[in-house]
Amino acid sequence: MRILAIETSTRAASVAVIFDGKILAEILCESPQSFSETLMPQVEEVIKISGAFEKLDAVAVSIGPGSFTGLRIGLATAKALAYAWNIKIIGVPTLQAMAYNFPSAKVLPMIDAQKNRAYCQLFDKNSPLSELEVRPVDEVISEAGKFDGEIFLCGDVLHKIKIPLPPNIKIAPPNLKMPRASSVALCGKDLLDAGKVDNVMNLEPLYIRRAEAEVLWEKRHGLNSEN
Repeated sequence: MRILAIETSTRAASVAVIFDGKILAEILCESPQSFSETLMPQVEEVIKISGAFEKLDAVAVSIGPGSFTGLRIGLATAKALAYAWNIKIIGVPTLQAMAYNFPSAKVLPMIDAQKNRAYCQLFDKNSPLSELEVRPVDEVISEAGKFDGEIFLCGDVLHKIKIPLPPNIKIAPPNLKMPRASSVALCGKDLLDAGKVDNVMNLEPLYIRRAEAEVLWEKRHGLNSEN
């Protein structure tokens, strides 16, 4: 089964194609241009490199949490392709895809949620040990230090940690630190094998909280809001 994957939850967009669990091609690019300008050329190129044109069975897409704009662009692209090609679509939670790279260890993926907070969830052997939350970065690190055993830390908030890392917290290797389309594809394959297929019309991003722009608009217009 050939699966195209799209990952746009952070500043670096990536696309990949896998075939029966083997990564055929992957492109990752952090560009000053908008994802709306760069994503489709990346999709076209990765399909060309992989030789998977007209042979795709499904598209897997990272649904968040993460960048509101990036998630919207990634999901809109994935849905358009799934609809146009009449193939299956699988929404893959971003933190779950990041944890997929650590099948035999505890891992704490953290994605920037602004205001020194992070989307976070602790996993052990790909199984969640906690709920998906939005919490202050240092608070999450401090609490993780109380767990027994080694925990790998990954994500785009490492530069925002202000406290010393507890002895049991290890920084993930550079190639596993950020969300990647190849992980989304492989995780999506497992979900597909388990019978999970999403509706192309109803699949929505996993936002957790509303966009900052919405909150600011309500404040400016004297409306009550919760972030």
